Amino acid sequence: MQPGIWQKKHYFFFKELIIKHIMLNNSRLRWILLIPLFVAVSCATVKVEKPAESYTYEVVRPQPSVIGFSAEARLSDIQKELNREFSGLVYEDNSLDDNGGDNLMVKAWKEGTISLAMKDNVIIYKVPLKLWIKAGFKTTKLGITISDYREVSGALALMFRTSITLNPDWTLSTKTETTGYEWITEPVVKVAGINIPVKFVADLILQKNLRTISSSIDESVKQYIDLKPYALQAWKALNQPILLSEEYKAWLNIETTEFFSTPIAAANGVIKFKSGIRSVVETSVGEKPSRTAPGPLPALKIMPDVETGLIINASTDIPFEEINRQASEYVTGQTFSSGNRSVKVESLSIYGSQGKLVAETKLSGSFKGTIYFKGVPAYNPVDSTLYLKDFDFDISTRNVLVKSAAWLYQGGFRNMMAKQMVWPLAADIRLFVDETNQTLKSYRLADGVVLRGKVSRFGMDDITITPEGVKPFFSATGEVNVVFSGKN
Repeated sequence: MQPGIWQKKHYFFFKELIIKHIMLNNSRLRWILLIPLFVAVSCATVKVEKPAESYTYEVVRPQPSVIGFSAEARLSDIQKELNREFSGLVYEDNSLDDNGGDNLMVKAWKEGTISLAMKDNVIIYKVPLKLWIKAGFKTTKLGITISDYREVSGALALMFRTSITLNPDWTLSTKTETTGYEWITEPVVKVAGINIPVKFVADLILQKNLRTISSSIDESVKQYIDLKPYALQAWKALNQPILLSEEYKAWLNIETTEFFSTPIAAANGVIKFKSGIRSVVETSVGEKPSRTAPGPLPALKIMPDVETGLIINASTDIPFEEINRQASEYVTGQTFSSGNRSVKVESLSIYGSQGKLVAETKLSGSFKGTIYFKGVPAYNPVDSTLYLKDFDFDISTRNVLVKSAAWLYQGGFRNMMAKQMVWPLAADIRLFVDETNQTLKSYRLADGVVLRGKVSRFGMDDITITPEGVKPFFSATGEVNVVFSGKN
């Protein structure tokens, strides 16, 4: 046998022996071959698709307010003014021959106090008068003139009612009419043919004084319930920024549009009306906002009722720099373990994407790579914090983790991260409410015009995400009134 043939036989023999050995030990070989693969997977950086950064510019419209206006006038003040204007001798007839030869001379003086009462928009009052009357007769018969006269006194109360109307041009209209008279002390003389025509005397005095009374009551009412000057002052002052805090350069901006008012009415001796001005009230921080001069005072809309209520619209900017700083402070360096596997948060960065906040999280350890969470910014009124609602893995991250690191996806890592996605707002809210209430306690708009109010309820209206950060829009509700102090 040739050497070459022997070598070939041995070659095939050993080849077959090796193949059989491999077949008998193939399971062990399989595990040996897979070890480098597991090592490669656990050490390699996993690539996850990053959600695109994007921002939508939503317009958040501020809610309107109706700032209350209250003006009061004491009926006693008008009464005092009326008594001052209408006093002394109020009627005088020194001729016996006038009025068709009535043979009467009459003088009337105001005696006592004119007392006013008011129901709805109508003032009701009596004017007490003291009377001096000279009455008699004079007749000529057969060339002989016979006359006789008597002087008597009496007391009369003239009765009037004045209705007050508030007009759209802010003026007041008064209409005074008589409701008659009543004798307090009726003069009676019936001697020698002398008879006092008391009804004629009363009607004469009543008609002669109606215009005078009307003028006096008109001047008194307008002096104490002239709203237009105060409304004009308030209109100009409200359209100027109000400084809430010099330290923080916080401003209250009021943009007024229209006035409402109920008709004038009185209760318990006080004349008042309920009115309001529709406006948008917002806050700002920084330099004093520039405002154009307000236009002319708008016409007054007279309504059966006016519902007032203050809504202060405010917003704050939370820059991404601050958001990332706070979140990183609590998250970076934290570890999460599941069995014998664990990951460590190396870094965190938050940005906006399609109306949500994305938490870009870089991990090391049993899983090495960058994963992404998403959540909707929301407000928690219980502790006044901003948090991420519906916080969960982004879909691209979820797909990768399900295939390569289910332990990380199914475990409590997401919950651990969600608990740290919280940003406190309580200090900002408290500062806003405190500064606003301190200013609204009594803010002088102009002479005789004071702004008084208080905010008590706070709510979050909307939260937008801008390229610069998160911008929560919130509002504080309460009551505010412009008080006309009037004349004392």
